[in-house]
Amino acid sequence: MEIRSEISQFIDSVDSFSQNRLQNKEDVSILLQLSRDEGKEQVFDDLTFHAKYIYRVFGILKRTMPGSEAYPKLSAEFKEGVEKVGTLMRTLVKEAPDDVKYQFMRRYFSMTRECMDNLLGISYDLSWIKNWHIDKSDNSEDKDQR
Repeated sequence: MEIRSEISQFIDSVDSFSQNRLQNKEDVSILLQLSRDEGKEQVFDDLTFHAKYIYRVFGILKRTMPGSEAYPKLSAEFKEGVEKVGTLMRTLVKEAPDDVKYQFMRRYFSMTRECMDNLLGISYDLSWIKNWHIDKSDNSEDKDQR
């Protein structure tokens, strides 16, 4: 799938903002382009929100002892968030070309440890898009108040 230049430029801006930490630029670009092509920008916005959420919950979960009181609740929230991220990604790739659907199915939607790692990786990247939007909206509000 050929990515339009404005999508690539935006992803490069986010990558620069993240200090070159994005690991799945191609797949994030595909999701963003599909969302715009299909008029599903809100689905993409929801995806970045939930991706940021599960990545943060995962970080907390890693630091929480499995026998602790908070662990079952965090684990349930994480599982629910992962399902939501998967559903949103599936919504975006549903109408994609077959090769793109296959690529996402193999990389993110199978029930394997590798797919879970990949899903967390792309969630990390998507969280940077959410951070970029938050930072840009905060900066524009600061300018409005001057």
